[in-house]
Amino acid sequence: MILNALDEVLFWDDIDALKTFTKQNCDRFYPHDFENYRKNQELFFKSVIPNKAEFIRRLENYAKVGKPFWISGRNELSDDIDTNSMIKAISVSSKIDNGEQKAKQASKWQENNSSFWNFYTDSILHQQENRILELTIGAGGGTNAVMSKMTPHDYYMGGDIDFVCAKNADALAKYYNINGLGIATSLWKLPFEDCMFTAVCCNAGLEECREIPAIIEEAYRVLIPGGKIVLHCLNTNKLQAYARFEQYGFSEEEMIYWSKQIRTYTSAEGIEELLTAVGFMFYKRMSDEKLGSILVFEK
Repeated sequence: MILNALDEVLFWDDIDALKTFTKQNCDRFYPHDFENYRKNQELFFKSVIPNKAEFIRRLENYAKVGKPFWISGRNELSDDIDTNSMIKAISVSSKIDNGEQKAKQASKWQENNSSFWNFYTDSILHQQENRILELTIGAGGGTNAVMSKMTPHDYYMGGDIDFVCAKNADALAKYYNINGLGIATSLWKLPFEDCMFTAVCCNAGLEECREIPAIIEEAYRVLIPGGKIVLHCLNTNKLQAYARFEQYGFSEEEMIYWSKQIRTYTSAEGIEELLTAVGFMFYKRMSDEKLGSILVFEK
């Protein structure tokens, strides 16, 4: 199911209504008729949230009572299940055969931005034996960049709230024949012990998340002392959630203000502030006008 963090915020008091509509809309139109999928989605939102005032009322409500517990309906198979069930739900690697296709697609795009992606992967793979945790796997582009450079001594764990995205990591791990897997898990309460990983990374996924401060606190907890957190952040004007704001007449200043209030993606600068507040120390960064910024901080 296709939901984003802002949709969950707006329907915090009635998430079941959003999940029911989204499932029905997906069954009818997605992915074969994306135009009508979007059109039907906009009609639904306008019928429930007719104006900017109601939009703001819902934002204010979430800012006061919203909490970082898992309610997502992005995929029914990973919806509100306990940690043991999540781990058991890992895809059987012998049934996954689309890793080569995903790797080729990602590699072709990354070749055109090699210096940017080398900076990303070199910052993550900074030890002889790396234990990597990737948050928000998505389509697997960042996963492919990391896995393509891993050695037999390295270990990869991918966590995503969407079970389908978790399977992308499994597919790529099988293709590259590396030690790695993906699981569906809440990012606000990771099922890992303290100080387990040498690096935590995220490729342009935070803009799809709620409760980013809690996610960053969890990343700090599971990192070893001296471990790196490596985040690829998109430029502010490219945030996916902003399309919904724009439809209701919010200015960019208002978008940024409300994103901070409801604890969703703000900007690379906003993320830097959150990292510093938790206790991370700045290490290095790279910025690109089109691709955004890669932030590297150390625990």
